[in-house]
Amino acid sequence: MNANEAIARLSNALVVLSSQEFDKETIRTLTKDIVDLKHLHYIEQGLASNDRSLIMHGIVGALSHYEAEKEKEVFEKRIRSITQDH
Repeated sequence: MNANEAIARLSNALVVLSSQEFDKETIRTLTKDIVDLKHLHYIEQGLASNDRSLIMHGIVGALSHYEAEKEKEVFEKRIRSITQDH
């Protein structure tokens, strides 16, 4: 999955989490297969204990990872275009 798709799914998970009665299965579905084990642990632990802060910690941590990946891709494209021009 590319970074933009992952960012969109994780952002949607945050929206779901912000609702008064959030749907745990929707959060699981949105984060499935895009969150590493460390962040998945926070999400699952939070879902099991209804702890929004743990869930948010896991989602935001994964989101940060994909944002950094996206920035890296942009930086690499800039470097390639500069080196190709010379």
